[in-house]
Parts: sequence; structure tokens; C-alpha cells
Amino acid sequence: MKKHSPVISIVVPPFPTFIEGNLTSYTKGQVHPNRRNLSYFDIILVLEGELYITEEDSEWIIKKDEGLILLPKKHHYSTKACSCNTKFYWLHFYTDGKWVQGESPVILKSNIDIPNLHYHNEDYTMHLNKWQKLNDPEYIYSIIESLLKGTIEPQSISFWKNQQRFLSLLKTLEEQGSPKLAYMSLAEKIEIYLKNNFTENITNQTLSEHFHFHKNYLIRCMKKTYDCTPLEYLANYRLENAVNLLMKTNLPISAISEQCGYQNVPYFSLSFKKKFACSPLNYRKQHIGS
Repeated sequence: MKKHSPVISIVVPPFPTFIEGNLTSYTKGQVHPNRRNLSYFDIILVLEGELYITEEDSEWIIKKDEGLILLPKKHHYSTKACSCNTKFYWLHFYTDGKWVQGESPVILKSNIDIPNLHYHNEDYTMHLNKWQKLNDPEYIYSIIESLLKGTIEPQSISFWKNQQRFLSLLKTLEEQGSPKLAYMSLAEKIEIYLKNNFTENITNQTLSEHFHFHKNYLIRCMKKTYDCTPLEYLANYRLENAVNLLMKTNLPISAISEQCGYQNVPYFSLSFKKKFACSPLNYRKQHIGS
């Protein structure tokens, strides 16, 4: 088994959906099916024995109270037969959302256009270790048992309850895995601060005083996580809000400029034109008419 587990990052929304699952037992000498091009993720959690699985060119050993997540559209098969009697849960789930597997967590942006004029949920990136040792296997197995038993309840009741159970399972697997890297956690806090205070006059010094870190460290954290500096992120977020206000309100350009945190209208118009290749007024005319 690889000593270092990759991380699978999955953006929400849309929410991953539980498809099917079961508890399966293999006797010594049995092998896992040879499969390729399946459209869903496959979570495997071993209760007894060991499984030997290869995905593409990566070999994994999953022992008692360990889990592995196999990716969609990848070729996986038994590296070798079971060396002893083995019992494991398997769960298939599907998502239309963005996901990526890498050596460390990454922040993804949802394809769903989330409005921000009203109370709303931000998108969220879930981070699941591809392989992990289960810290609380009894609790995890109890969620899975409830999930599987729920599939035989009346469908009108079971569907929503089971999706809640499955999301609870994913949340538990995420929380009991390796913690996020410190720089990523700090970058997410900076992001939340910028979104909550984007109408204010924010500088690198403002952020340094608020988070008690040197501004250069804050910049590095944001660039590693979001590939932009805090002030670049802030500028983009202000312009995204400006677009929403242009499209969904009749507010004059001066009011939109003020509500999006700009100190003067000419600078707002210049920034907008630089990003969208037209003035705010022309953008509104092109999309909704005069």
C-alpha cells in the first residue's frame, strides 16, 4: 500500500448521491471484480480480513477498519486473491460536480451559479482521503447499517433519510481524516472575511492586523489555495457582485459602485471594463436592454 494517501476533493453543490451498497463476504482465494468505466465512486470499508486492489497503476491493501475510495471511469481489479476470509462494505455514489484527486486538498468552484443578493449558501469543497484508517469504525459502520436498512423502507420516506445518512457518512469520513493543511485553513478564513466585509476599505495591512500574520504570509496562503492574492480575490468578488446588481436591479452605476466597496465611480468603471471589456452601463444594456 502507498504510504501517503492522495486526497479526493469534491465540490458541493451539487450534493453527492448514494446509489447502492451492500455487505459482501469473500472466502480465501476469492478476488474483487475486474471493472472499468463505471460512472460512480466506490467506497470500500473492510470489517475483517484484507483486500488487495489495484486502480490503474496504484496498488492498495485495505485491512480491517480501513477504507479506500475508487474513482469513476478508472480501471480497478484484484491485485491478488484474498489471503483469508474477508468481509467489507461497498457503497457507490455519484456526483455531477467537479472533483479532483491530488497529493493535497484543493479548493474547487461549483459550476452552479449561486446568487449573492440574498441569504445564500456558499459552495464547499469536501476533502476525503483516498485511503484511511478509521478512527471510530463502530460509529461509521452503524451509519452504513442504517443506510442499507433504509433502502427497504417505503421509498417516499427512505430516499431523503438515506441521503441524509449518506452525507453524514461523508462528513464523518472527512472529519476523521487528515486535517487540512494550515495554510489552506487560513486561506479559507481570509476568504470568508473578504466576502463578509467586501464593502469596506480592505488593505493587506487590514488583513495583517485582523489575522495577526505578516501580510506576505497571508498572500502566500491565498496564492497557494486560490491562485490569487487576497486583494485580487477581493477585486474579483466585488465585480461579481456588481454584475449581479447590474443584471437584477435598476440601481444607478454610482450606487452599485458604492455597494460593492469602491471609493469612486471612475475607478469602479475602469476596473469593470478591464475585466469584462465594456463599461458597467454597456454591460447592462447588452444583457437586459436599455
